[in-house]
Amino acid sequence: MPDLNPSAAEIARGARELVTTCLSVTGSDRVLVLTDRATRPLADVIAGQARALTTTAVTVVPDVAAGYEAARSAIGRALDAYAPTVTVFAAADPGDLLAWDPTFWEHLERHGARHAHMPALDDVCLGIGMAVDYTEVARFTLGVRDLLAGSRSVRVTSASGTELELSCGPDRPWTPFTGLYQCGGQGGRLPQGEVFCTPLTAEGVLAVSVVGYPFNAASGLLAEPLLIEVAGGAAVSVRHPDTAFAARLHDWLSGSPGGLRLGELALGTNRALPAITGNLLFDENVPGVHIAFGHPFPEYTGADWESPVHVDMVVERPAVRVDGRAVLTDGRYLI
Repeated sequence: MPDLNPSAAEIARGARELVTTCLSVTGSDRVLVLTDRATRPLADVIAGQARALTTTAVTVVPDVAAGYEAARSAIGRALDAYAPTVTVFAAADPGDLLAWDPTFWEHLERHGARHAHMPALDDVCLGIGMAVDYTEVARFTLGVRDLLAGSRSVRVTSASGTELELSCGPDRPWTPFTGLYQCGGQGGRLPQGEVFCTPLTAEGVLAVSVVGYPFNAASGLLAEPLLIEVAGGAAVSVRHPDTAFAARLHDWLSGSPGGLRLGELALGTNRALPAITGNLLFDENVPGVHIAFGHPFPEYTGADWESPVHVDMVVERPAVRVDGRAVLTDGRYLI
């Protein structure tokens, strides 16, 4: 694995790219950085870059995992007191609860804020995931979207055991996430760089090395791949040497309507990210594939169903063929 130990200068560069390019902060903005005690040092770096441009405040909120309602209330009070035009959430949220809270996004929209959502932010996410040219990330991401538009079949394989055939269709468009949130009301995760759709169906085996929220903080980078058998576009079995982990995951998905359905097929498009780390915030943007079971985000994908759960699964160093054309091999783009 490449050395993923960013320097203080690289961390500062990542914070600068976040502020100046991804969020396009100017002197007329009011920036609010929401953080917790553990993530405060990185939040202060981000705030320092923002203060070089405009008025900036940092608010330390209660630990989300210890009590969501208390944290959410503190966030709401900070938003109303400061009325920001730009917000950054840089704090631990192992269940990804805030991202799935519609009242939070509605609150941001009332202020017209553009927002960077950075749960599980660490040195690697800021010093490598953000310390890249996001104008180039956006350009390449849009190019991959154009390549995938109208595709009918995607084949994903990997040395770890993935053999998956997915069928796509014109009524399920591919959507790019570029990491640029430069207009009021725009927002999303950072680091970023992906293109995704909801397949019509899928068959085969998926071997994954990273499992997303709410399992990611505890499971990290798996020593042995998790194997999921897929038939008719849904997971039919989950296997792993840690049988208790496999059972918890299966119970989580099967316990909600649509949880076992394959809701997302995505290609990571941030070519500056060298390898997966076990942190989903970083890993889903690494060149390769992640697949999610559960909610298909129909507002983007055209899917005609929903689910209250969404669990991303990252395939390590896959090969991808689209309508027979090789697009990635061993996690590297051929285009």
